[in-house]
Amino acid sequence: MTPSTSLPVALCLAVLCAGCSPALSVAPPTLVSGTSMSEGKRIPAASFHLDDRVVMLVDVSWADPTIDAGIHECEWRWYRDGQLVSDSHPTRLSFRRTPFTLRTARAAATLGLGQYTVQTLIDDKLVATSRFSIVG
Repeated sequence: MTPSTSLPVALCLAVLCAGCSPALSVAPPTLVSGTSMSEGKRIPAASFHLDDRVVMLVDVSWADPTIDAGIHECEWRWYRDGQLVSDSHPTRLSFRRTPFTLRTARAAATLGLGQYTVQTLIDDKLVATSRFSIVG
């Protein structure tokens, strides 16, 4: 490679890597009640009453805390007995600091009684799943 061609190659590599983001590590999700969250607590729950708010937290981290992890498309899907009952439009979020917590919530009364699964997707990849029930 001659000096005149090395600059364009280096520039192309820099542009390509500018869109790169660090490898993300996803911790197991935590389901908590809205009451627990309002008290600043993360008390795991698997069963909720109709007057609860179901909150799913997913912590995402990456190795280098001095850089951000870029913008990622996040989506949540809620299923009752295997059937999709609620989802969010994909949301673009900037992962600026590690760890970064993703959060989704639904009112239990809106979902209704039953067995549920909630999924978190990042960039169209399933990264977390939690199961829970809503009882009377």
